[in-house]
This record gives sequence, structure tokens and C-alpha cells, in this order.
Amino acid sequence: MICDQEPVNFCLGTHREQWLTTAPADVSLFISHRVLATRKTLPRAPLGRHYAVDSGAFTELSLHGEFRTTPEEYVAALARYDDEIGDIAWAAPQDWMCEPFMLERTGLTVAEHQRRTVDNFVHLVELWDASGAPGDCPVMPVIQGWTLTDYLACVDLYEQAGVRLAQDYPVVGVGSVCRRQGTAEIGRIFRELAALDLPLHGFGVKTAGLARYGRWLTSADSMAWSYRGRRTPTQCGSSTHKNEANCMPFALDWRARVLAAITRSTSDDYEQPTLWETA
Repeated sequence: MICDQEPVNFCLGTHREQWLTTAPADVSLFISHRVLATRKTLPRAPLGRHYAVDSGAFTELSLHGEFRTTPEEYVAALARYDDEIGDIAWAAPQDWMCEPFMLERTGLTVAEHQRRTVDNFVHLVELWDASGAPGDCPVMPVIQGWTLTDYLACVDLYEQAGVRLAQDYPVVGVGSVCRRQGTAEIGRIFRELAALDLPLHGFGVKTAGLARYGRWLTSADSMAWSYRGRRTPTQCGSSTHKNEANCMPFALDWRARVLAAITRSTSDDYEQPTLWETA
């Protein structure tokens, strides 16, 4: 499987656009369009900076039950980031999450959320190609669902739309997993999708769970360090902040422990429960 060919690329989530220039060169970053879109001036990342862009879809659907950002606006923003910051490694589409509370918010079904997710991805690619922006469209497909059967059905929807997930994309996202409590269930979903030879990305995956199911992923992201940092008094000696919610040293230390958990997931005893946990 493709997940056995390379180590997991972990993207450190951040809401600080300055980190695109100041973070260590070997740190991949994941930053939201909702952060970047508000900035009149964007930082120019050093050559080789690996960063991915989140569409902010979860927040937008949670707030409004629909997208207020049009596909045209999102593609124009991505073209701007690609030009002003530097080459985007990849970007998430405006996908429709399938958690039960999200279905209640939109009033739609899992099947309709999946259909809209696939249609949006296809539309974004068409808009990028028509825009004349240089290079291939950075938007990557995301598989949405709630049960394993749902996710497999979404794979079929992409195939029906002519999207070859295993052949044409370096990243295929798996959505609606980060707020689940059961790592075993998430592991089964990732394992079955990885068996299709898909280069899976886990959005906001639980760091404790990575020690069990990280082996099925090609990449993952999380900014749980910031949520934990809000409850952690400053430890780095800085006089500029009272807690660690925005502190790069705190985030990098947390990232090191995440990478250690991912390493454990590829060892021979990866199926044994882990005692390491983080908030």
C-alpha cells in the first residue's frame, strides 16, 4: 500500500500566518483560509516551505449551515496565496462534514453532503483551470461519510465523476473523523480506505489515536496544541503571553511527541493500546 512507502507527513496546524516564514524549515504547516483571507499583506514563505490550506469548511457550515464563501471566491483566494506566499502543497475543498450535529445544522442527509462534496471538488478544479492560474489545481479530494459503508459510497461517487483518487492525487482527505471518540472505529475506516491504495490525510486526528492508526495515513494535521496551550500558563519565559496558545516552542515540543506517536504506529506492536495521551 502507498502508506507503507513513506513516513507520515505531519502538518502542524497554526492560526499564526507569520509561522509560514519563522517556523523551522522542516516543519509542515496547516493554516486556514479563514486566517489568510483577512490579511491585506501575506508573508512570503521561504523556498521549500511545505504548507497546506484548510478551507474553513467546518467553521462556515457550523456557523451558517451553508457556505457563504463562493467557489469562485475560494479559488481566487487560493491563487493569491499560491502567488504571494509561495506554492501551496495542497488545499482542502469546501467539503460537507457528516457528523450528526452537522446534518442537524444543514437539514440534509449524509448522501446529500457527499454529493455536494464531490460536486464542489469537481467545480473547484474546473474554476482553477479556467482562471489561468499557473500550475495544477492545488485542491485535493476529500472522502466524506459517517459509517465505513458511507465512505466507500463516497469513493464510488468520485469514480462516477471521473475522479481517479488512487492514480491522480498525492493526498486524499478523510473527513468527519476528528470529533469521534472511538479510535478503533476511525482505525477501521482508515485501514479499509488505505487498502484501496489511497494516500490518506487525516484531518484533525486525535494524537493519542495516531499511535494506533497512523500507519494507514500518508499525512495528518492537528492544532490540538493550541487548545491545550490555552489552559497552560506560559512556560517559555516570554513576557508577551500569559498562556501557550500561540507559542511556537510549545507547539514544536507538542509536535515532537506527536511524531513519536506516529513512529510507534509503524512498529510491530502498533495494535497494542498506547498509554500516551494528550488533550
